[in-house]
Amino acid sequence: MESVWFSKPRPGGGQPLGLSREAIVRKAMEMLDAHGRQKLSMRKLAAELGAAPMSLYWHVPTKDALIELCLDEIYGEFPLPDPDADWESAVRGMMHALRHLALKHPWWVRGIGEFNSIGPKAVAMSDSMFEPLLRAGLSLGAAAQSISTVSSFVVGYSIAEVNFIARGGMDSPPPDVAKIADMYREKHPNYVRMLDVQEIWTLEGQFEFGLDCVIDGIKARVAALR
Repeated sequence: MESVWFSKPRPGGGQPLGLSREAIVRKAMEMLDAHGRQKLSMRKLAAELGAAPMSLYWHVPTKDALIELCLDEIYGEFPLPDPDADWESAVRGMMHALRHLALKHPWWVRGIGEFNSIGPKAVAMSDSMFEPLLRAGLSLGAAAQSISTVSSFVVGYSIAEVNFIARGGMDSPPPDVAKIADMYREKHPNYVRMLDVQEIWTLEGQFEFGLDCVIDGIKARVAALR
């Protein structure tokens, strides 16, 4: 497994305009937030920094390494839970923060799983979740699996949500429910009845329902230990 975190950054001495890894990552994140990963190139980034493209490679060996560095920076935006917080408050707070950051940085949530989250800020965020769950009585393995499971739900939900928003979200014309119902009424009546259930048509409501379901599963495991 290759990772930018396995090598030390080169010293920046003698580089033009005081170019540094930090400055490169900061500008790359601005471009990612504005235009997404598809529009980011080392050449465009160099132009934004007023530097020669090859000078970037002194500090960042590849574009993938740059993306890995940028992904880790977002983990630094998480508000870490109080070490003494109860586990449910800690988990809920972190998962709401994850969704918020996914909506703020869509390129970031789409990169989760594509790159290994082993940077210092990602590890600090993950590590902050262990103590509340260990204090609740879970083993380290069960705590890690619980964090992975609940975050996997939020990441999956958030990717679908950012894709929906990118397509127009609530500003796009609503689906023609009547036409959909006419297509499937005979073969799939339960699906057609579901179209009239109002709870499914709010993003916030669906998120909270799903988060409750996963947290209820962790609660059951914690309760079984008592």
